[in-house]
Amino acid sequence: MVKGTEEAPAAITFLVNPDQLSAFVVLANYGRDNNESVIIPFAAGCHAIGIIPYREGKAENPRGVIGLVDISARNNIKQMGRDLMTFSIPYKMFCEMEGNVESSFLHRDTLENFERIAIIFSRFIFSQ
Repeated sequence: MVKGTEEAPAAITFLVNPDQLSAFVVLANYGRDNNESVIIPFAAGCHAIGIIPYREGKAENPRGVIGLVDISARNNIKQMGRDLMTFSIPYKMFCEMEGNVESSFLHRDTLENFERIAIIFSRFIFSQ
C-alpha cells in the first residue's frame, strides 16, 4: 500500500531496458491461459503510463502496457538513454506477477542476467 494511506496505486510504471522488458513480458504471461497479457498501443506517452493501465486495471484480466513509442516522449528521455521503454501494469496485475516470481524463470540459473527484475519487484514491495 502507499505509505500513509490505505489506498493502493492504480498502476505501476517501470523504466526498462530491452532485457528487463523481455523478462516482464514473460512474467506477465506466466500462469495465464493465453499469451496476450501485454499490449503496445499507439498512444502518447502519458496515455501509455496513465490512462491505458488505469483502464486495464478495471478489466477481468488486465494487461501490461509497453510505452515510450511516442516519438515526442522518446525525445525527452534521450539523456537517460535511448534503449529505455516503459512497462506499466495495473496494481492487481503487479500483485499477480509478484506472486508468480518464486515459481517463475527468475529463479533458474540459466537466467541469472534477469535477477534485476526480481530486485525491482523486491525494492518496490519493501519500500512500502
